Order: sequence, then structure tokens, then C-alpha cells
Amino acid sequence: MSASPSDEDRLAKIEILLSHLQHDIDKLNEALIGQQKETMALRTLISRVESEVEQLAFPPANPLDEKPPHY
Repeated sequence: MSASPSDEDRLAKIEILLSHLQHDIDKLNEALIGQQKETMALRTLISRVESEVEQLAFPPANPLDEKPPHY
């Protein structure tokens, strides 16, 4: 039993749509991976900033332990 031309046309359209959807999914996946990398980098930066703020908020008890400004 052979498919009628309209069935073949419908199947071709479905295959084309599926191909486009797969391409879109791949692009979204790439974007998601990029966002995850950026989020990790920002978290690292936030940790560094938090550490620096903590050091500024709670300076060393002994002024001799503090590094000179030119360090």
C-alpha cells in the first residue's frame, strides 16, 4: 500500500518541522550552557567580593598584621 501524495507531503512537512525543532533545541541548549558558565563565574566573583568586604568590615586586631597600602 503506497502513501498518497498528500500523505507524503504531510510527512515531508513533519520531517522539516522536526529538523527545525531539533535545531532550535540545540541552540537553546548552547545558550543554557553559556548561562550556566556565566552564573558560575559570577558566583566566584561574588565570593571574592564577599571575602574582601568581610576583611574590610573586620580588620585585623593588631595593626602590625595589616599589609602596607602599597601591597
